[in-house]
Amino acid sequence: MNRLSPLVLKHRLPTPVRYGISASIMLGCAILQMALQMQTGSPGYLLLPGVFLSGLIFDRRSGIFAAIIAVAVGAYVSYAGSLGIDYFATNALFAITAAGTAAVAEFQRAELRRVVMADKTKALLLQEMAHRTKNNLTILGGMIRLEARHGGPEVAAALEATARRLQVMAEV
Repeated sequence: MNRLSPLVLKHRLPTPVRYGISASIMLGCAILQMALQMQTGSPGYLLLPGVFLSGLIFDRRSGIFAAIIAVAVGAYVSYAGSLGIDYFATNALFAITAAGTAAVAEFQRAELRRVVMADKTKALLLQEMAHRTKNNLTILGGMIRLEARHGGPEVAAALEATARRLQVMAEV
């Protein structure tokens, strides 16, 4: 997950660059869609992964921008010479699907950001807990060594052994 976070979360690209990259992604998807349509004769849905990728990598505006490009390319590719109800219904449904895909990508991006932040918080809390535990064990070892000074030789040896065990635990 930490390998994905720089790609998805830690970029500060200017808006024109983000839109340019989104347009490039959509251009690649449009070329693939047109090639598929020429080979099979039926329209494909290769524009939606481009919308999802643009929305996931950048932000909502880039996803919506990619959705607008997808709708325009889809309308161009599906135009058969007449503007009937089938043409408008199909393109309206595709527009809704593209906008939904952009929204899902933004939701995924927000959840990924939340998970990465929770992971960082968890790591910090675990480090703090390990530090405090080590401090507490060191204090206990010091207190036992103080008590060992006031006891007899047998008690002092036993308490010193206990203090050494606590020191080993603190280091672990």
